[in-house]
Amino acid sequence: MLIIYCLHAELVKCYHFGMKKLICIVLLLAGCSGGPAPKDTVFEFIDAVKSSDSLRVVKLLDIDAYIKSRMPEMSAEDSVKILAEYQVKTIQSLLGNGEVRSRWLRDLIVVNTETRKGDVAEVEVSFINRDAGLQLYTKMALHRQPDRSWRVTFFK
Repeated sequence: MLIIYCLHAELVKCYHFGMKKLICIVLLLAGCSGGPAPKDTVFEFIDAVKSSDSLRVVKLLDIDAYIKSRMPEMSAEDSVKILAEYQVKTIQSLLGNGEVRSRWLRDLIVVNTETRKGDVAEVEVSFINRDAGLQLYTKMALHRQPDRSWRVTFFK
C-alpha cells in the first residue's frame, strides 16, 4: 500500500491507496496536466488588456494570425507592408487609451463555454454595454502552441 500526504488549507491528510486506485489517480492527473485551458488564456488576455500589460498582451496574442484573419487577400509584397502597419495599430488599440482597451474597461465581460477541436479552440465571450443596453456576443479563437499553452488568434 502507498501512503500519499496532501497539504490543503494547512491541514495534513493521509490517504491509503491500493495499486488499482493509484493507477487511476495517476492517469487522471496526467490527463489534467496539459497546460492551461483556453478559457483561462482568455481570462488572462482580457486582464492583460484591461491592465495595459504590454508584455502579457504580446505573449498571449498571436498577432500575425490575428491580422491575417482580418486582412483581405493580397499579394505577398503588399501583405508584408500592411502586416507591419496593422501590428502597430492592433497593439495600440489594446493598450493605454486604445479603442479596444477603452471599450473593454467600460463593458461588462462575460466569458462562457469553450470548445476544442485538436489544437484549435473557441471561447464564447459577451461584451455588455450597460449604459447603451447593448450586448455583443462573439467567440475568441485560440491555437495551442508547442509548449501546450494557448494564444489568441481572433477577438472582436
